[in-house]
Amino acid sequence: MTLLQGNNIKIPEPCVLAMGKFECIHLGHQALINKMKDLAYKHSLATALVMFEPHPYKVLVDLEYKPLFTREERAYLTSRIDIDYVLEYPFDEAFAALSPKSFCRKIRDDLQAQIVVVGEGYRFGNKRTGTTSTIRQEGIQVYEIPHVGDINNNKNSTSTIRMLLSKNDLLKAKNLLGYPFFIMGTVTPGQQLGRTIGIPTINIYPTEDKFLPKDGVYATHTHIDGNIYKGVTNIGIRPTVDKIDAKRSVETFLFDYPGGDLYGKHCRTQVLAFIRPEQRFDSLNALQAQIKKDCIAAKKHLDIAIHL
Repeated sequence: MTLLQGNNIKIPEPCVLAMGKFECIHLGHQALINKMKDLAYKHSLATALVMFEPHPYKVLVDLEYKPLFTREERAYLTSRIDIDYVLEYPFDEAFAALSPKSFCRKIRDDLQAQIVVVGEGYRFGNKRTGTTSTIRQEGIQVYEIPHVGDINNNKNSTSTIRMLLSKNDLLKAKNLLGYPFFIMGTVTPGQQLGRTIGIPTINIYPTEDKFLPKDGVYATHTHIDGNIYKGVTNIGIRPTVDKIDAKRSVETFLFDYPGGDLYGKHCRTQVLAFIRPEQRFDSLNALQAQIKKDCIAAKKHLDIAIHL
């Protein structure tokens, strides 16, 4: 896979182009991408995925919008798709003001798009006035992929997934994503108080623009150096030990970790089940007792999750 970035991207070979926001590569996006790959194989064309950074909603609607996945996390997701090109356009008001025809000519002439694949109802260009008809008028074939739902016909959309995660309905969110929601980061030293109570933890500090579930305790799987560790994770400000203005962190106690320094290691924590809201305790002893209960609850959730 080749990553191309900038306003003047050019692809050196004819391609099938998939277009969308691709905030999370959910099952609907995956259906679109699979169609792109099928068409590329059939017509002996390259595959290319168009993405935008920052997220268009953040630029046009809400500066405080937090995408489900960061740039790094989306790079991880796209690296697993097995396509030829990922195209990342800087999104700003000037790009948003680009006329639909100008954008179509860009994808036809600069990107050599022979075929474009989009989701149902896709709109683009200035004031979202561009449609699939606009693309066809420039001599480009278009395939519009219908919305994909889960087994209960819940519409698969990023907004639905965000709502489910906000309600801690992690299983339904996973069913629409096609994988568990996760958080990536580098293990960073904390106050190391966990060691003093026999519960050493690892800490990662997500960027400010990362969407996180509600503050609370969760059953998780954490991937480090190709290994997967079951664990219990606190997402929040750790009110028992941190200051009022503390930065939100993702703090995980790994079950059965053999030991060794993990500082500086890159990890990916999958959030699998909600256990309880975050709360403040009067002492470290009280916190220690609760964490032991959380571990028992997390292990029960994780044992069940293995059989889903």
